[in-house]
Amino acid sequence: MARFRYSYRQGEFAAGMAAMKDPVAFAGTAAITEAADIVKAEGRADIAAAGFSRRWQNTLRANIYPKGRTSIDAAALIYHKIQYAGVFEKGAVIGGKPTLWLPLPTAPKRAGRSKMTPALYVRTVGPLVSIERPGKPPLLAGRIATNRRGQINKGKVTLSALRRGAAGAPSTLVPLFIGVDRVSIRDRFSIAEITGRAAARLGALYVKHLRV
Repeated sequence: MARFRYSYRQGEFAAGMAAMKDPVAFAGTAAITEAADIVKAEGRADIAAAGFSRRWQNTLRANIYPKGRTSIDAAALIYHKIQYAGVFEKGAVIGGKPTLWLPLPTAPKRAGRSKMTPALYVRTVGPLVSIERPGKPPLLAGRIATNRRGQINKGKVTLSALRRGAAGAPSTLVPLFIGVDRVSIRDRFSIAEITGRAAARLGALYVKHLRV
């Protein structure tokens, strides 16, 4: 029977383990980072294909943890800065309380930096007039200034013309919002599917970045 004895200097074993850990941590962090970049790029393209704006695309983000260093426990957080974006991932039915007021194409898109709603309209422009239509959804209309012939100038509904009409200038009513009981939103994004595909590639990405 042969016997072997191994002698080592103090700290030598720990140094050897640390030397093994460094490339493993680098590869793991690099793999996670590349996978997150894939999700971000493909996810933003998916949001664009659904017809959403550049702002919606750019608010899909990816954070790598721990920040600023490599780790064998590296992780990625994929998230959307618009909190209700998940509605377009799974779809949803949104009900009114009791009525959900949706803007018509004639409604101003914004007042300042805020998206236009009936409450914001009343606060920043003026009163709205309720129009009941038997058998049809109700409307909310605003008063818009008219020219000497009683017509809307150039046929365009503008925020300034609505403000003049609300302030007492000669005006006519223009429908701005329509009321519904509920609205169904279909799924538009596939971020979860894209993330799953990227996660399935982590093994190959790890090998790609492993340097030993």
